[in-house]
Amino acid sequence: MLGLIGLLAGAELITRASLGLSHRFRLSEGFIGLVVLSLGTSLPEIVVTIAGALEKRAGIDTSGIIIGNIIGSSMGNMALILGITGLLGGTIAVYKREIWIQGISLVSSTLAFLVFAQDGRITRQEGLILMAGYVLYFIFAQKLNKSVSATKAKKRKGLGKLLFQLMFGLIIIAQSSEWVITSGIGLAIQLGINQVVIGAILVGIGTSLPELVVSINAFVKGAKELSVGNLLGSNVVNVLLALGGGAVISEWEIDRRVATFDLPFLLFSMVVVILFMLSRKKFERKESFLMVCLFVVYVSLKLMGW
Repeated sequence: MLGLIGLLAGAELITRASLGLSHRFRLSEGFIGLVVLSLGTSLPEIVVTIAGALEKRAGIDTSGIIIGNIIGSSMGNMALILGITGLLGGTIAVYKREIWIQGISLVSSTLAFLVFAQDGRITRQEGLILMAGYVLYFIFAQKLNKSVSATKAKKRKGLGKLLFQLMFGLIIIAQSSEWVITSGIGLAIQLGINQVVIGAILVGIGTSLPELVVSINAFVKGAKELSVGNLLGSNVVNVLLALGGGAVISEWEIDRRVATFDLPFLLFSMVVVILFMLSRKKFERKESFLMVCLFVVYVSLKLMGW
């Protein structure tokens, strides 16, 4: 729990520092949204995955925890957090063009994860393909946001303060990720539970906390569509950048049940969300409730041994 709290605190510090630096150098709002929200809120998943890959390279099997974390975090973003945001905020209007682009990226990355997992491992070559996919996604998103003007001048913090905040956040998140991994493995051993279950439920939901904070904050400020963009983008980052980057360091072993149940369930959830949004260009309360139910079904089946 202390590790998860540290991940949340570190991500908050880094996100605030990154936002401050973006405003200071007057980067476009589109670039701020892409880097700060998607990358910033996915930082716990990225750091936990990289730390897990380094542990695995040192001889400690962390594949179950890491793969479970990626799947659990993605399910948490799309089903639980999006559902909660929709239930609190009511109908969420979306832009069809953006949903098409984000939706294709989201479904394609999840489908690639599923295909690569069928042979029981994610190799370094497949990790490089996933990372290359993120580079293409990044470039395409940048071109899409070229028309957005630079951010307006705001009250800006000192450069030294922002850099210190950024470094302090990185130190916190690095130490916290080590606690999360070692504690997660210890819990799995002591309770006799599969690592994937611990990763998907405990670690996965825990590392989704920054997305929850950003989404609720956006809801309070009336920017409901920002919540959707952040959640979709974060899932693309989780698979392409976090999972892919970790695989380049150390290949991941995939449990057969993950390839036959977890990933198909995750892909199904992604498709359902995108179809809901594309059907009427909005996401209503009843659809949000259905997504929360879908998450409850997933967690229940995992606890039952699926």
